[in-house]
Amino acid sequence: MIKFFQINSIEAKRYIRADTLIPEVKIDTNSTVTEIRTIDKNQAEITFRFSASYSGIGIIAMEGSIIWEGDVHKMENEWKNRHNLPEDSVQEIHAAIINNCIIEAIIISKEIRLPPPIPPPVQLGQRPKPPEGMDYH
Repeated sequence: MIKFFQINSIEAKRYIRADTLIPEVKIDTNSTVTEIRTIDKNQAEITFRFSASYSGIGIIAMEGSIIWEGDVHKMENEWKNRHNLPEDSVQEIHAAIINNCIIEAIIISKEIRLPPPIPPPVQLGQRPKPPEGMDYH
């Protein structure tokens, strides 16, 4: 369970002039856990990086930490042995990172005149393309 969330640093850069017409841009968002440190038998501090990369046009990057409460022994073993989070907590942790950082990234993107780092809505009447070799019927 997430007990505390904080962003420690924010970096935002626009690589092209603000008056340059931006072609269709691909925005990749990524969250990465960088370290897990045991606080006590029930709590761990998880440090992370979040980035929204605008295919050569700009970037928004953040670093921060989460205080997580749960089975710290299991978390610590999984991190030491496989450098991964346990399956039962990975979704919760990355969702907390993305949900909190994306809000900040939207505000920052406005300040440096980049598109917000959220996927565009699917237009009504259009079906998403099926994966290769699959067909919707």
